[in-house]
Amino acid sequence: MIRKLFIIILLGLISVALCSVSQRMMSVKPGKRLEMEFYGNVTTITRMVYNAKDVLQTHIFTVCNGKNKTKCGFWENKKNKQKVGPATTFNKKKGLLIIPKVRLLDAGTYSATSGDRVQLYVM
Repeated sequence: MIRKLFIIILLGLISVALCSVSQRMMSVKPGKRLEMEFYGNVTTITRMVYNAKDVLQTHIFTVCNGKNKTKCGFWENKKNKQKVGPATTFNKKKGLLIIPKVRLLDAGTYSATSGDRVQLYVM
């Protein structure tokens, strides 16, 4: 009985550990359209990318909701609060982050407020 209980607890811990570190991966060619799907209620998306000087930067994209028209719909550098490219939109009905023309510098990790993570490779 104790052995069965131990195995059940061990399997539960393993499944929790595997679920918490999982992330999706995507690859796209430069210049192509990207449609990245996010699950759940998304209000902001954070991306960790390297700039042309190979410095890690954090950019934040705020999804428009009707009340935040001046602060939404673009990537903002978290450190200096300036707008950065590329032009990006978010389709709330489908949960899609859309970048019409992906650049090499868009490669990185994208995380949504819902906890969803996507690793993007541009090659």
